[in-house]
Amino acid sequence: MYNQAMTTQQPGDTLAAYIRRWLTEREVSQLALARRAGVPHASLSVLFNHGTIPMPSTLRKVAEAMGVPLGRLLVLAGHLNEEEYETPIRESDLARLYEVGDLDADEWEQVRDFARYVRSKRKPRPLT
Repeated sequence: MYNQAMTTQQPGDTLAAYIRRWLTEREVSQLALARRAGVPHASLSVLFNHGTIPMPSTLRKVAEAMGVPLGRLLVLAGHLNEEEYETPIRESDLARLYEVGDLDADEWEQVRDFARYVRSKRKPRPLT
């Protein structure tokens, strides 16, 4: 297994390529992004050098520092699939969150991203 050539791109490779492209386009270093995100530089280094996927909490900080949607990084990392990310949250789900109506637009997007992540961790429900 370890000697086999990888013929498909792994989530870590896809995520690393996306972040590298972002860094290159903005002429920002890995270290600067890590500092801006408030995460250890090693968290990004192992992603770039070994394809190790960061935890969602780390990706949240990186997404905020990059100014990109957390959901996009979660999809690239393999924590969410594209369908889970693109499926809108039902109004009834949002109604449950009414009591926290003081959130701004960015905070609501984070709530939506988290809800998508939680859904992605559910076990499939049996068909009835």
